[in-house]
Amino acid sequence: MTTMFDRSAPLITIILLCYNQHKFVAEAVNGVLAQTYSPLEILIFDDCSTDQTAQIIERTLAEHPPRSDVRFIRNPRNMHSNLVVRMALGMAKGAFIFVSHGDDVMLPEMVAEMANVWIKEGVSLVAANAYYIDENSEPLHRTYRDPDQPADDSFEALARDGSNACCFGPAIGFERAIPEKFGWVPRELGAYDIMYPFYAYLLKGARFINKPLLKYRVHGQNTSLSLRVERSDGVDRLKAEHRIYIGHILHAVLMEQELDKLLAEAPERYAPVSARIKPLLAIQRAEMANKLLGVSRQLAALAPATPR
Repeated sequence: MTTMFDRSAPLITIILLCYNQHKFVAEAVNGVLAQTYSPLEILIFDDCSTDQTAQIIERTLAEHPPRSDVRFIRNPRNMHSNLVVRMALGMAKGAFIFVSHGDDVMLPEMVAEMANVWIKEGVSLVAANAYYIDENSEPLHRTYRDPDQPADDSFEALARDGSNACCFGPAIGFERAIPEKFGWVPRELGAYDIMYPFYAYLLKGARFINKPLLKYRVHGQNTSLSLRVERSDGVDRLKAEHRIYIGHILHAVLMEQELDKLLAEAPERYAPVSARIKPLLAIQRAEMANKLLGVSRQLAALAPATPR
């Protein structure tokens, strides 16, 4: 495994995105600084928080010995995470990149173990399992995936179902070749953790590590739609499901468009991939459209009658 003493190891960049997370951000920063892997480039961004997040980041950094591999950037205005990531990717020098958030906590060996899989297996993206914690950092006694069960991280599962084990943004690392080739995801798609695994399969592949390497925080401001579905019922649950199904359809359309582009660029390489994956994308679109129709009908039935 790559350790902090391995002089031949490639540079890895950690991008830590923070916004109004004063209650959690010290743990996030400490988790990044505790990584055993070296060499690292650590880019910490505060997106013009309106609370004490930036001050806590500065104080937490001051509690550690000065490090030349850490840079803290305070945005003068709020830019939205999509634009911040685009800016950060333009600054990043690492061959492998992590995008983390100010409410989650990296375990010390996270980068080292994921880099080990990346290097040994020659893939473009690696994702890892995670422990769930609450807003007080107490364990919720659950994980993203059952670590004792095999996880499906196949390209086929992603194309057919709209996600697979690698589609877990809080614990993803990816080669810089992905943003160089495909750019960052459009803002309207929200998270990147469906398209980036898809892009990875189009390059060198993706792998999932069953071992939890992150503490993933569940709290009231968490934007995960899947968690929103878990925590809500009635109309709120249906609205969250509605957004999920629309999102999957949009992703499937974009996936097919990206396949068509690659097929035009390199038909010999991508013709077999296209023949295998496009029928699965068609299945996904049809299934998600059926689910969307069902949820839309339920929402219509619950809507108050409008007088004529």
